[in-house]
Amino acid sequence: MIDYGSGYFGLNIVFQLNGSAAYKAILYSILSCSIYVLIDYFTPAEAFEEFDLGHPYPVAALVAVYTVLLSTKLVFMYNRFWEACTALHNMQSKWLDVGTTMAAYHYQCKAYENIQPPSFGEHPEINNFVREKEGKEFSPEEQIEQIKSSSESSSIKSKFSDMLRKKKILKHDGVREKTERRDDIPQGNRSIYAVSSHPEKIPRPRPRNYHASTPSDLTEMNENSGAISIVAGEMKEVAPSPFLLEGAHLVSLLSAVALSTLRNDIEGVEAPLTEFVPGSIWPAFNAYADPSIKRDGFGRSLFLATFRFLFDISRTEQERALYNVNRPFRVIGGISDGEAAFLQSARGPSAKVALVNMWLNEFTMREHLHGSMGNVGPPIISRLQQYQSDGFLWYNAARKMSYIPFPLPHAQLTVIFLYICTALLPILMISFTEFWSGLVLNFLGLFVIAGLHLVSNELEYPFRNAPNDLPLNLFQAQFNEGLLTMFAGYHPDSWWEIKSTA
Repeated sequence: MIDYGSGYFGLNIVFQLNGSAAYKAILYSILSCSIYVLIDYFTPAEAFEEFDLGHPYPVAALVAVYTVLLSTKLVFMYNRFWEACTALHNMQSKWLDVGTTMAAYHYQCKAYENIQPPSFGEHPEINNFVREKEGKEFSPEEQIEQIKSSSESSSIKSKFSDMLRKKKILKHDGVREKTERRDDIPQGNRSIYAVSSHPEKIPRPRPRNYHASTPSDLTEMNENSGAISIVAGEMKEVAPSPFLLEGAHLVSLLSAVALSTLRNDIEGVEAPLTEFVPGSIWPAFNAYADPSIKRDGFGRSLFLATFRFLFDISRTEQERALYNVNRPFRVIGGISDGEAAFLQSARGPSAKVALVNMWLNEFTMREHLHGSMGNVGPPIISRLQQYQSDGFLWYNAARKMSYIPFPLPHAQLTVIFLYICTALLPILMISFTEFWSGLVLNFLGLFVIAGLHLVSNELEYPFRNAPNDLPLNLFQAQFNEGLLTMFAGYHPDSWWEIKSTA
């Protein structure tokens, strides 16, 4: 999707060629004007006197009918585009609910009972609560200066990524193992699927360091019950909870597989999924501005990409496949060989998403039965399945925009009338105007009609009509950053002490 500003009185978008329906419409206008010039040059003036339309209303009525036909399609496409946005955001919202709610349940299990903050339910005598802030409060002027002085790299890196970044990779049983090379991957695309040759350089998410704000004594958990240690006022490195790591991975994988099917990745080929690195630069809003899109020979020349777009040769199956391979979806924890093999064997988009949905369902049920979510009652636990089901429902709502085209009869009629107008407008202009004024009016008339038709075409497939497609990779990255809040632990002000009012 192309991001643009509204400044400079709109002049900043006038010369945007790639993704523009306006410059595509010029081709139709040139064709119509060529017909205009040919008719004027080869047709004698006597012929126009015999061919008397009498009044421009008949042709104008035909154009008006076509305008209604075109407007109906355009309004439908706008609704289709925004409905796709709504379905996508609702889908990820529900699945993000799965992750955060699962983490909230997990923090109630026995593994955290020695470090859980106090509860107001245990102290019904408390009738007042004071929250203190020791940090400095910045004035608006100081905040503006802070924003101006901050670098771009620091602004795009969230605080969570700093807290969740591991200093070293912990080797322990249960870590997902991945092979460095895959023999079944084409040699040209190996860099897309292969794991980094330096895994120790890949930062991994970890839970927040827990610390109590009021107890003065050292509180430690048994090393066999989670390897979490806390010291009052002090932060210590801790290993991530395997339950949270696996839960975040499965939810992230569910979203990534759903998005890859919406944009029509090639059936029977391993989906381009790779590992998510917390705090990394957001994927570009406009795919052609992303350096990663230039790999494997795709998008090296903006001129070539624009030329392909203007002449409608940029959306072949091969071009779309190459575009998707260079825009892999990132998954927390990466993807294992076993997962890739199962997903590749699943036939059809619904089967792939249903497979990961089943994995997540089975995982939550198994862990609940073995105490990973504390004493939370089964009716409350069932909310996780409800959130998953709601997300899957919104996924299928988004699928209809990806796989069901605009009805052929209406689309065919729109195209036929566009070519009729392309041929009839020159006759109308020659009959009632001078040569140069008619030429200009003919150009502008077809420019508007063809432009609206092309705009409707651009909106028809919001998940795959590059470069006007929705920024799915950006949505996935933001979704992953949201899932990292699962590791944030308890609220920082959850630890308190009772002070005497005497």
